[in-house]
Amino acid sequence: MKNWKLIIGSLLVASGAFAQQIDLHLTLSHSLFIVGEPVVVEVSLANMTRYPIILGNDSPDQILMEITRDSKYDDLEPQNSQPLFPPTQIASGQTFKQNIELDKWFALYESGKYMIRAIFVQNGMRYETPKKAFDVVPGIPLKDGIQMFVSKQHLQRNFHLVYWMRDRVNRLFLRIEDTPTGQAWDTIDLGTLSKVTEPKIDISPKGEVTVIHRATQDAFIRTVIWSMPTSIEIAERNSLADPDVSSTERVRALYEEMQKDEKKDEKPWWQFW
Repeated sequence: MKNWKLIIGSLLVASGAFAQQIDLHLTLSHSLFIVGEPVVVEVSLANMTRYPIILGNDSPDQILMEITRDSKYDDLEPQNSQPLFPPTQIASGQTFKQNIELDKWFALYESGKYMIRAIFVQNGMRYETPKKAFDVVPGIPLKDGIQMFVSKQHLQRNFHLVYWMRDRVNRLFLRIEDTPTGQAWDTIDLGTLSKVTEPKIDISPKGEVTVIHRATQDAFIRTVIWSMPTSIEIAERNSLADPDVSSTERVRALYEEMQKDEKKDEKPWWQFW
């Protein structure tokens, strides 16, 4: 009986020592994401064993991602057959790091609470990171815009300006989706938002989408996006302190409209209605 206890104890000590030689970490870029925003995580694996770790190329060594929604038993299955990580060999003493946009593999387009952990499997052994939680929310709506295409009259692109607090600061986001195809484009983080002035969006017939919003008390941010039927590209992003720095009449008009709206809201101190 004593011999069995010694053997079991030795195996546990050996297993624990080996586990300490595999250091697996998972880091979320944020704890909260807007619907359609890329959900980025960093996975790092430190190999402190004597032997290399080989990922990909039909190797039994694997790093897996486990994601559940609302319930710890509601596992999400990958929707992308491509491997999460490229073929890699991690030599003894090296650390492998990789950023992943999880929404490209898992269906994270519905609002709710999600739990995630990374798992490394090698030689029948399983190593897990602690579970981490993140939320996906639709955002609070501010303004909408619609784009029609001359070449594709059946296609309509909807732009939604929404905001949410992240790290105790309000941030403005641009959600983009097509109808009737239902295609959702990556949500764009436009930066900090001061709610003193309502943001403005202008959509030109050529596909230039301009958003101007107040970021601080003294500065606005202008974001220019090229929106084509099959692509969306951020063309320019800069700060505005004065409408004269703008390069187009359309942007100057937007800026001046925002200034008028802001002044319209100001009332003399003696008026209470």
